[in-house]
Amino acid sequence: MNNEISIDSKLFRNSFNVTKWKNEEKLSLLQANIIACERTIVKYLDGIPTDFPFLTDHSLSHSKALWKYADLIIGDSDDYINPLEAFVLHIAFLIHDSGMCLSILNKADELKSNPLYLDYVIQHGDNDENQKSALFYVVRQLHGEFAQQIATQKLRNDEYLLNDISLREELGLFIGKIARSHSENINYIEREFGQPYTCATFPTDWSIDHTKLAFILRVSDAAHIDNLRTPKTVKLITEMEGLSGEHWTFQKKIGFPTLSNDKLLIYTANVPFTAKEQKAWWVCYEALSVLDSELKMANEYFAVRGKKEFAAKGVKSINDTLQLGKEIVRTEGWDSIDTTIRVSNPIHIAMELGGVKLYGNINIAVRELLQNSIDAINLHRTVTGQNENLDVGEIKISLENNDGNFFLVISDNGIGMSQTLLTNELLDFGGSYWKSKQFNYDFQGAGYKGFESIGKFGIGFFSVFMLGVQIKVTSWKYGEDISKMKTLDFYDSLNSNPILRDPTDEEKRRVIDRGTSIKIKLHDDPYSQKGFIGNMCFTDNTLYTLVRYFVPSASVKITISELDKSQKQLYPHHMENLSFNDFINYINFPKINEGGPHYPVEILHQFNLNFIELNDNGKILGKLAVLPNLNNYAPSPLTIIISNGIRIKEIGGFAGFLFSKDVVSIRRDACTKTVPYDILKEWAIKQKAMIESNQLFMALYQHKYNSILISFKLYNENTPILLSKKNNTYSLVSIKAFRAVLKIYQELSIHTEGHKSESQLPSCNGFIFYPHDFNANEILIDADVDKILNYNDLIELIIKEEWGGNFEKTIQNPINDNFNNPMFIFDLLDKLPYTYIVIYKRKVGYP
Repeated sequence: MNNEISIDSKLFRNSFNVTKWKNEEKLSLLQANIIACERTIVKYLDGIPTDFPFLTDHSLSHSKALWKYADLIIGDSDDYINPLEAFVLHIAFLIHDSGMCLSILNKADELKSNPLYLDYVIQHGDNDENQKSALFYVVRQLHGEFAQQIATQKLRNDEYLLNDISLREELGLFIGKIARSHSENINYIEREFGQPYTCATFPTDWSIDHTKLAFILRVSDAAHIDNLRTPKTVKLITEMEGLSGEHWTFQKKIGFPTLSNDKLLIYTANVPFTAKEQKAWWVCYEALSVLDSELKMANEYFAVRGKKEFAAKGVKSINDTLQLGKEIVRTEGWDSIDTTIRVSNPIHIAMELGGVKLYGNINIAVRELLQNSIDAINLHRTVTGQNENLDVGEIKISLENNDGNFFLVISDNGIGMSQTLLTNELLDFGGSYWKSKQFNYDFQGAGYKGFESIGKFGIGFFSVFMLGVQIKVTSWKYGEDISKMKTLDFYDSLNSNPILRDPTDEEKRRVIDRGTSIKIKLHDDPYSQKGFIGNMCFTDNTLYTLVRYFVPSASVKITISELDKSQKQLYPHHMENLSFNDFINYINFPKINEGGPHYPVEILHQFNLNFIELNDNGKILGKLAVLPNLNNYAPSPLTIIISNGIRIKEIGGFAGFLFSKDVVSIRRDACTKTVPYDILKEWAIKQKAMIESNQLFMALYQHKYNSILISFKLYNENTPILLSKKNNTYSLVSIKAFRAVLKIYQELSIHTEGHKSESQLPSCNGFIFYPHDFNANEILIDADVDKILNYNDLIELIIKEEWGGNFEKTIQNPINDNFNNPMFIFDLLDKLPYTYIVIYKRKVGYP
């Protein structure tokens, strides 16, 4: 029966050598089950090229070839594995990639309901191409888990992989876990496998060392990158695109490796890699690097535990890409010098780009820490199915004074961080956990269920070092035992490696019932001019004011405690439901010695204004009110754009707020605009009606009212479009009157008056541009900005209509004419009656 198993491997043959292992009955049983398993699995493996034609070979041939690589890697050893281990390993070889077949356990339709699939589509867009990519992504992520299930569960054709029920029940779970291990990190092996297992129904010297078998699978699978895995022709390979094409290209060139005298695997190519194939060469190098790492991890694991190591210790020339390309995996016409961009001093980069040079002010660190806490609470709500429950989760932020040392403490009862997250992703400057594959795997379906993080760029945490050098981060992940709570102690900023330790009693108390607490020893008194509160120069110099400024409308409750122990709360979405007068009080932040005349809030209170919603089919995009014109007062920025409750920026001319989710600046001070033209026009029509309802409003809003009419094409022939001036008296010129002038004159001038009234002429020989001060550019989505009618375009449209043809346009601009002499420009601005003149002249020969 052994002759029916076609495996070219000394290791395999030795494992079933009846002379050595004696028990012919048990050996025959195992071999018979191997043959049965191969017959069962082969039809599923043969379906993988149909499901994913761009994948390299994952067939039965690949599974059997792993034995040949195991021979080379393990080296000469007659008894490295016993018959039962060989059986378990071979079945694991057979099924480790079988999860890549869509139909072996889960049909494509079933996979499309998987949270990973749904998250992928949400993130990348729902179209045919992304659906295919999502399907492959899910299978790629989960094929190890599927392999584990295949070992014990009934397959599509109402059959089991192992028909022998006693073998399936006793060994199936072991086989499945070993098969899965190739797609997991090394922690999986340490976590899932313990001491060797001895079967009661087999000889006692046939015990199964799971960790050894898992490492054999991992290194053999990583090593199998030769041209036997690329059955397609070179012509078909050239038609492939992207990473799959590069994989096929390099594997088509690679032969079976040899083991050097210094115990390193040597891979060679049948033909060199040309300059056009350099991407494929680097993909090959990456595969060899993975193999080198796997071999070293395995041997280190064995050495620490006193087990026999593999003969192969690594990959030849893996640390010298130039040598690798010249003599081993050869290149032609180019040199394989590793020009990968490196950060030679990541600590310096993190401290520089995560600090004042990026953000401009140390208090931004408070915003970054608060948004991390908001994300953690929102994720906990999502995971526990409480997205809409605003009572779940709280942030506590407080100041402490201990013997003259000032501390800031921020605690939340969000999702918390595991030890792995604390020591890996948290310390990865620029690597956002929220946007990583690891996050998608850890919290499958979170995106589909509505979770969207505020954090995007992976640098926010590092801003904390602007506040102090001693930082203690204590975290307890939701779902883990309290014994898993850990503190990451930055005792010397980023200048020394932080310490991971058990938390003190005080640190434990700060963590409510899960979540994270951060305690920062501050550089300065927070209320002083150098402190993170005092340097904002708010007249109300409190932590509460600073938090309210940065987080005006969070989705969670925030409790703020000052040094004197006084407390105030910010409640979820409180700002969004305030009346106009209460709103402008809430977001008005007077500053000490603030220069220039600004809107006194008390004056605005007198007008009893109301917000008008920007409503897109029931979705509120914001609330706005146009501010009236008040003589001698420049409009204060009373409109804020917020993203997930965080202030992003301010815009002038309005009062109110707008929502935006897509922050596009690493400083978090720019975002995409969200209001379409049709929605803003609906708002403008309501704003127009509000102004028309009150004679006082008509006087206060005159310029803005006319600007709204023009911008949204709501004007008529009586709408003012220009000004005239005689004896220092201004008069409005309607569209109708402008047309009448154009019927008489063949040339006209439109002026922009000088900056100082004493330099302006008492009368104007022509027209003056009408103040057009409605600016929608910071509100409208980019695609709709051109739908706003430009004031100057309307003037020229009317000129064309009346003159019936082309015209000449010339501009007199004394400012530009003297641009290279800035001192003269400042002097000129005080003396010019006109700073800009546009002259329109009808061309001769047109009616």
